[in-house]
Amino acid sequence: MKTVYVITMWSGGRPAKKWKSEILPETTQQGTGVSFISTGTKLRVTVIGNISVEEYESGKEELEMGYGSGSSAAESDSSIRPGNVERLF
Repeated sequence: MKTVYVITMWSGGRPAKKWKSEILPETTQQGTGVSFISTGTKLRVTVIGNISVEEYESGKEELEMGYGSGSSAAESDSSIRPGNVERLF
């Protein structure tokens, strides 16, 4: 699993712009914003003002669907299986 950070710039109580970063954003020297490398553009971005940083774990859904209980639930549902496939056990 990989950690992903979502940086949101707020304007008037609403999210104005969002970025994703795989590296923890650093606080600016003045302490009024953060600096990070955007996942989309691979460029350094510095945001000053009303911002929030949220941390998420990427890959958890793929692990649950591929190896966890999510795949067994899908296999037991006959509406998902094509008509020419027969379950052996």
